[in-house]
Amino acid sequence: MASVIEICNRALGNLGNNRSINSLEEASKEAGQCSLYYESMRDAVLADFDWNFATKRVALADTNNPPPDWQYAYTYPTDCLRIIEIPTAGIPNPASRMRVEYFVGADFDGTGKLIYTNEAQAWLKYVARITDVNMFDSIFQEALTWKLAASINMSLTGNADLGNNALSMYKQIILNAGSHSMNESQEPVAPESEFTVARLC
Repeated sequence: MASVIEICNRALGNLGNNRSINSLEEASKEAGQCSLYYESMRDAVLADFDWNFATKRVALADTNNPPPDWQYAYTYPTDCLRIIEIPTAGIPNPASRMRVEYFVGADFDGTGKLIYTNEAQAWLKYVARITDVNMFDSIFQEALTWKLAASINMSLTGNADLGNNALSMYKQIILNAGSHSMNESQEPVAPESEFTVARLC
């Protein structure tokens, strides 16, 4: 079972560092750098891809106080790292012309973010901040170890080439994550035309 410390030690190993840490609070340069960057890099990796384990769908909370140019103003979810879409009711993969328009802004008193749209009773599909390491799939963990390695590299090694290599590895893993994600979903099959059906009969 993965842990934050295991991910940090894997990141250190990606840089060729043979020193491991046992806690983010210990008095070592490695622990200090991992503690400084871990959470921000976790959120950055989450936001870089539509990870299945981090994709949430929620009914948005209506503020009942929209601006003049939109019909609705909804509260922005506190755990949202990146909006994927406001789903079109009953249509899993709508054409671009059918997608729901929205705009993200601040509320009138500046205390939080709002989502403006003309969609009534809107839901939101988004990438959420996930802090439970047990939720991370193996590809995400691998991506995070390389992203974290790239962030802590210069402080620990001073070798820019190691950081560039870590970023290259990270980008490659993100590209590969797409095919893995497709294996965990089933896209709707386009209906056959009447002509094709008639030919097969």
